[in-house]
Amino acid sequence: MAKGLFERRWGAMILFSKSSDGGAVRSRGPGLAGSKRGSRDGTLGSRKPSRAKHKPRVLGRLTSGGQLVLVLSLSCVAVLMVAIVGSPVGFTAGPALQSPDHPSMRPRRAEQKDDKPIRLSSDLVTVLTSVTDSSGSHVDNLTKNDFQIFEDNKPQDIDGLFREDQAPLRLVFLFDTSLSIRQRFDFEQRAAARFFRQVMRPADQAAIISVSTDPRVEIQFTPDVNQLVATLARLQPGGSTSLYNAMIEAAKYLRPAEGRHVMVVLSDGDDTSSGSTLAQALTEAQKADTVVYAVHSTGIAPSVNVRDLSGEFVLKAMCEDTGGKAFFPPVYKEEEKESRDLDDIYKRLAAEVRAQYVLTYYSKNDVRDGRFRSIKVEAKRPGLQVRSRRGYYSAAP
Repeated sequence: MAKGLFERRWGAMILFSKSSDGGAVRSRGPGLAGSKRGSRDGTLGSRKPSRAKHKPRVLGRLTSGGQLVLVLSLSCVAVLMVAIVGSPVGFTAGPALQSPDHPSMRPRRAEQKDDKPIRLSSDLVTVLTSVTDSSGSHVDNLTKNDFQIFEDNKPQDIDGLFREDQAPLRLVFLFDTSLSIRQRFDFEQRAAARFFRQVMRPADQAAIISVSTDPRVEIQFTPDVNQLVATLARLQPGGSTSLYNAMIEAAKYLRPAEGRHVMVVLSDGDDTSSGSTLAQALTEAQKADTVVYAVHSTGIAPSVNVRDLSGEFVLKAMCEDTGGKAFFPPVYKEEEKESRDLDDIYKRLAAEVRAQYVLTYYSKNDVRDGRFRSIKVEAKRPGLQVRSRRGYYSAAP
């Protein structure tokens, strides 16, 4: 243990060599190459090396039995005590080895330089963000310096920005199989199949959950588009709509997965049999860092009198709360027009997912109280519209 601390603090081992006459062995330890000094605010800063006039020395002699007897100078003893125990001028012993699951082994800041402080304990917050210009076109040439993030109205320091090729997609498709959409079931299946072929990339994975009386995972995460399409083709309409239960199950399924978390909901938004509420479903989606996109499954009638406004409200609420978007295809008498418009919606949805920015930051609020914290993302360039989730839940105490 002393050896490990010694090597870490002094940058090299003290070497021993035998002289030609079997006599004394002398080797000089290196001077202090660099050290970290603890500060009052819990950060680490760099300290320039100082040149000592007298370097520690180690003397040794081989006995007749072949054993190496070390004779340490007083200054060397002091140095070793500093390395093992810690000095009274601010040096601290390194932490003990811990498992990757220990709370102290959370992600640290990347790209740190020696002259900048390093936060010792903080949680990484991930924010999926979409940016469009005044015409609604996606803007994909921004850097992290083009964004500002506020948590509970307090500015945060953006740690990183990633794009789709750096953050693979983990998508759960919630397909409403209740009897309420049986008239449009066939071309909904075909349109969803084309969506998977448009949105999936080799590193991406998707799963399908059917939304009925009892939500069910029809296929686990897979990168195989053909398996996803085949699963869609096997679905059959029936039962009631437990949309909120299905969202909660999808959020818990997404939560441990690595990558960008996206939930696509194909439904009319009218929950008829869940034991949970919309608020509970949105809470789980926020805890899973999930962006929700919705496609209205039965289409929007031209007259408000015959529209299910409550279902529209639900779909808009779940998307706006998480930074996604709801799509409402119009209803036509001709199925061909409806199918064409639905295909167009899925193309726009696929482009939306592909154009996402992934922003990360370490919250300046170190309190772990499990409470909801608001998030607001702004673009510094004028005329740009930014969508992101409205907040997240901090770690529990």
